[in-house]
Amino acid sequence: MFVVTPFEMRRIDQRAIEQFGIPGIVLMENAAIKVVEVIQKVYSLKEQDRVVVLVGVGNNGGDGLAVARHLFLRGVGVDVFLLAREDAVSGDAGINLGIVKKLGVPLVFVRDESDISRLKESLKSATLVVDAIFGTGLSRPVEGIFAEVIELVNRVALPVVAVDIPSGINGADGRVMGTAVKAMDTVTFGYPKRGHLLYPGRKYTGKLHVVPIGLPLDSAQAVGVQAFTLDVDEAAGMLKERPAEGHKGTFGRVAVVAGSTGMTGAACLCTMAALRSGAGLVTLGIPASLNDILENKLTEVMTRPLQDNGTGCLQEEALDDVLDLVRDADVLAIGPGLGKSGAVFEVLRNILGRIDISIVLDADGLNHISRDISLLSKHAGPVVITPHPGEMARLTGLNVAQIVESPVEVAQRFSQETGVVVLLKGATTVVCHPDGRVYFNTTGNSGMATAGSGDVLTGIIAGFIAQGYEPFDAAVLGAFVHGYAGDLAADAHGQAGMVAGDILEAVPLALKKMYNLLAEHCKSWSHRI
Repeated sequence: MFVVTPFEMRRIDQRAIEQFGIPGIVLMENAAIKVVEVIQKVYSLKEQDRVVVLVGVGNNGGDGLAVARHLFLRGVGVDVFLLAREDAVSGDAGINLGIVKKLGVPLVFVRDESDISRLKESLKSATLVVDAIFGTGLSRPVEGIFAEVIELVNRVALPVVAVDIPSGINGADGRVMGTAVKAMDTVTFGYPKRGHLLYPGRKYTGKLHVVPIGLPLDSAQAVGVQAFTLDVDEAAGMLKERPAEGHKGTFGRVAVVAGSTGMTGAACLCTMAALRSGAGLVTLGIPASLNDILENKLTEVMTRPLQDNGTGCLQEEALDDVLDLVRDADVLAIGPGLGKSGAVFEVLRNILGRIDISIVLDADGLNHISRDISLLSKHAGPVVITPHPGEMARLTGLNVAQIVESPVEVAQRFSQETGVVVLLKGATTVVCHPDGRVYFNTTGNSGMATAGSGDVLTGIIAGFIAQGYEPFDAAVLGAFVHGYAGDLAADAHGQAGMVAGDILEAVPLALKKMYNLLAEHCKSWSHRI
C-alpha cells in the first residue's frame, strides 16, 4: 500500500473535494464512522462505558466531534473536551460542533486549570480516550495547555484511540514534537503516513488501522506518491512462481566473497541465507587458509579458496580467483566478515570496474568502499548496498545521529547521487531506488539486533536477485522476508535469546507461509473466473 506525507495527503483530500465534488463534510463523516467501527470491533463498548473525546480546532477535531456524536447516539457515555474557544472552531469542524451541542453531548471548553480538573475527574470513570487534538500536519512544538492535557492522558491507565495520528507526532517523519499521546490504536484514513512507520512515531501509534473514507481509487498515483509499504498478502504477491520443471540452474547462481580469521560465521550465515531463500547454487569464495573449516561447516555450499598468503584475509593476488568465481554467477554478495585489510579495497576497486553482474555490498565491503564512493557509480551492473547507520555515516560523512533523525532523506539522496539501491537498516528499514521510490519495512523486532542478522539479510537479497528479481524488488522483498522470519523466530524463542541462526532457520518457514498465501489467492481468483 502507498505511504504518504501530510503534504501529499492534503493534495489528495483537495483533489477529492475540488475535482470530484466530494464535500469535505462527507469525508469527515466517513472518517468518523470508520473510527467508531474500529472502536467497537476492538473494545466492544456498552452503554455503561464512558469515553472521553479530546478535540482540537482543525479537521482532526471535527473528526473527533463526529466520533463523539456517533458514540453518543449508540448510547455510550461521552464527555467531549475541546481545547479551544468556541469561536475558533469553523468550517466542517464547526458544523459538527453545532450538531454535538444541539444533541446535548456533554461538552467542556478547556481553557484553564479548573477545566483540567474537570478532565481529571472525567478520566477517573472513563473506559477509553479518543485523541483528536492535532492531525498529521502538526509542525510546531506542543506547549501550554495542550502539553498538559497530553501528559495527563499519558499518566492515566486507559487505552487511547488516536484519530489519524497520535497528537504530538510529526506526520512526515515520526518525531515527537515536545510531547505526544501514547496510543493503543490509531485509525488513519486512506493511507498510512510516514510518521506512523518511522520511530519514535511508530511506537506511539500502537496498532495502526488504515481505513477507507471514499477517496478516488487513483488518489495516490494522481499526486505522484512514490513511497509504499507491504503487508504479508502484498509481499506474497511479489513472489515468483517456482516452475515444477525447474532445476538448480533455473533458480540462479550466487557467488559470495566473505569471511576472514575470526569472522567465518558471517560467511556461513550469508551463504546459507542465499540457499534458504531459494537460490539454486551458491559458491563461497573464502581465504584459502580457512577453506578446510568452511568445507566442513557448509555441506550444501561449494567453496573456492582465495589467495590469502596464509593470513586468513583476502589479498590483492586473489583478484583473478574472484573474477573466475563470478564468471558464471548471476549475482555477487561481498563484504560480510572480510575484515579491515587494505587488500580488500583493492580487490573491490578492481571488481567494480571489470564485471557487470549485480552486486550486493555489505559490512566490511561498505567500510572499504567509503574510501572512494565514486566506484559505486562506475559499476556496469546494478548495486544494492545494505548499511546500518554507522556504515551509512562513513559513506556520507554525516554522524549517526543525523542518519537516525532523517533516514529517508539520507538514503534517498545517496541513492540518487550514486545510482545504487540503498537499504538502510534500522527499527524501520527503508529501501530507496535512484528513481525516488521508497519502501518502508515494518516486519521484524528488537530480537534481530544481534550479530550476524545483517549477514542473513545480505544472503536473502542475493538469493532473490539470482532467481530473477529486479535488485530493488529483491531488496524490498528481502527486507520483508528477513523481518518476517525474525518475527517467527521471536515467536519460537523469544526476542531476548534470539541469535542470527534462528532467523536463518525461520526463512524457509516464512517463505512457505507466503507461498501458501499466494496459492490461496490464486485459488480464490480461479473460482471467480
